[in-house]
Amino acid sequence: MNIVFDLPYQLKITLDEDSGYGVEVVELPGCFTYADRWDDIPSMAREAIGSWVGSALKHGDPVPEPTSVHSR
Repeated sequence: MNIVFDLPYQLKITLDEDSGYGVEVVELPGCFTYADRWDDIPSMAREAIGSWVGSALKHGDPVPEPTSVHSR
C-alpha cells in the first residue's frame, strides 16, 4: 500500500492564521487533515491518505485515482 503515498493526489490547503493549515485531499471524499506548520503538510497528508485508503480497502470501497492537473 506504500505505492499510494507516491501518487500525485491534489491537496487543497487553507490557511487559518490563528492555528495552522487545513489540508483536503481533493480526490478522496472526506479526506482531511490539519498541520500546525507548512513543513508538516506532506507527512500529515500521507498519514491521512493512508488512513483513508486503508479504511476504503477494509470496507471494499473503491479508491479513486489522482486527477491529472492537466485534465482540469
